[in-house]
Amino acid sequence: METKSNKIVGYALLALGLAVIFFGIYSSYNIFAAKKDAPQVFKYDNSQSISSDSEDSVGVKEEIVVDRSRLTDPNYVKNLEDQQRAMAENLVKDQIGGLLKEIIPQEFIIKLLNLSSWSIFVFILIFAGGKISGLGIKLLKD
Repeated sequence: METKSNKIVGYALLALGLAVIFFGIYSSYNIFAAKKDAPQVFKYDNSQSISSDSEDSVGVKEEIVVDRSRLTDPNYVKNLEDQQRAMAENLVKDQIGGLLKEIIPQEFIIKLLNLSSWSIFVFILIFAGGKISGLGIKLLKD
């Protein structure tokens, strides 16, 4: 009697494992064939890109006010140099950021992250389905 219940449970586990595997494969096929969208794990926030455009990148420039009477003070000169360096770094960062936004749109990165997370999830599903089916096969052999 025990072997008959083992066989029933073994077949059930085998069927369940294969169902999990085929579900993952079928869902992936529909996503990669563009019949449906990948689950939205990562989302694009439009308000973020609007608020990141400050007036400095539009054309209003920062200015450093120089007090000519203090140019002999080494600390004052060092402070001015640090301010100039910081402004140059910010300008370069803004320009590189703008170029990257033109080359690689944020929507593409979000879509790529969503597809990657789906692929990882399906890999886990297939691995788990294989383990479940393996348990069913072990029960069938006994």
